[in-house]
Amino acid sequence: MKKIVFFGLGAVGSIMATCLAELSEKNQSRKTKFIFIVRNKKEAEQYLFKSRDLIKESNFVEVRDFAALFADSGEYAKELSDSDIFINAATPEFNDEILKLSVKFGAPYCDLASDMYNEKTLQTLRFPQQDFSKKLKEKNIFGLINAGISPGVTNFLVGEKLLRLEKYNASAKIESVHLYLFEQIESEQVIFSWAPKVALDELEQKPRYIQGDSLITIEPFSNSTNHEFPHFKEPVAEYPIYQEELLSFHNSFPDIQSLKIFSGGSEIELIKNLFQLNLLSKNDIACIADNLSVERIVRMVLPGLQSSRKIEEMNASGVIKYAQFSAMAEIRLVLENPKGKSASIIETTGLSFHRYKELLKTPYSGATYVSYPTGIGAAVLLFYTHQIWKNNKELLSGIIKTEDLASKMDISVVDTIKREMSSYMIDFVSHTHSL
Repeated sequence: MKKIVFFGLGAVGSIMATCLAELSEKNQSRKTKFIFIVRNKKEAEQYLFKSRDLIKESNFVEVRDFAALFADSGEYAKELSDSDIFINAATPEFNDEILKLSVKFGAPYCDLASDMYNEKTLQTLRFPQQDFSKKLKEKNIFGLINAGISPGVTNFLVGEKLLRLEKYNASAKIESVHLYLFEQIESEQVIFSWAPKVALDELEQKPRYIQGDSLITIEPFSNSTNHEFPHFKEPVAEYPIYQEELLSFHNSFPDIQSLKIFSGGSEIELIKNLFQLNLLSKNDIACIADNLSVERIVRMVLPGLQSSRKIEEMNASGVIKYAQFSAMAEIRLVLENPKGKSASIIETTGLSFHRYKELLKTPYSGATYVSYPTGIGAAVLLFYTHQIWKNNKELLSGIIKTEDLASKMDISVVDTIKREMSSYMIDFVSHTHSL
């Protein structure tokens, strides 16, 4: 890749850019030029405080209002033309507008998340980006959506596992895919890996799961279960959530009857405690001179995201004791033998990032235990997708979900992607057990 354009640059985008620069330098002779379109150059540069060389080789384009850019992109034609990829590292709200720019300028596209809560998505169980697939195919370019660690690498691993099951176990019937996420931090201070607003907004939407063709809504923190994660000392309480993998798997594997996503760990437990203490109530109460809901007060007093420099300081000083991100998918299938007898099997595939303290020795010092694997996962998946696309554009055109990638790659490339991520301290786990 010669030129990469980022729309927005935050905790994940900076990691993604740093990793893409490393992958490009390792796999091609020329260096990659980066264009960062941001609202505030000084604030954006702070996320790259460990990547000074990348800052020197990059152009920062300040725009006060992204809407103005989307309405009149001709003013930025120089920056946008002849690009290898457009990356939305800002907000899912920009997905459609950046996809329009991809079509206009003929550049492949990548994003990290989708708008899950609009009425059309809830009715169709499809992502808004999928409406652009035909236009992208006409341009012979791809749009890699929901790339990251979860969604992203989680989908990739499930897609690979299901592909192998289909290829080598034709008699296997897939009954369910249940994904378990684990976000754990042990520290002397309350530290959020994501903005607390995101967690609270997701909670307001309530958890959902798919049973058959129905999207079923349940109450927050109900239907919990325990799950054991690699590299952690004890079972973890897991609670149903609503996340991109749910719709993506249903869209890609419509015959699977049960699709559920669970999450647990320190942040989930904190939000659960606030919820159960009725501190997320929207019922109005009198507070000083204004009428404020308890929920608004909580939002006001919760700590915001720490800067990358502050996170590095907390990690180095021992304020952060331990952190881990894991994702494990359990695929339940029934196997029938020639005599008509059946056996239920669980195929497990997943990943674990549990060496967080070691980031202090890398250019990624200052990342959180979630932003780091998210940025690395997105960069590696995108880099190898783009490599394949350059050699076979018809194979990889249109909207691509990350679970689709394994079927479009040689097994050797799938293994290369895993080894590449492993070199960034992301471990992979796969095993099989009977029920």
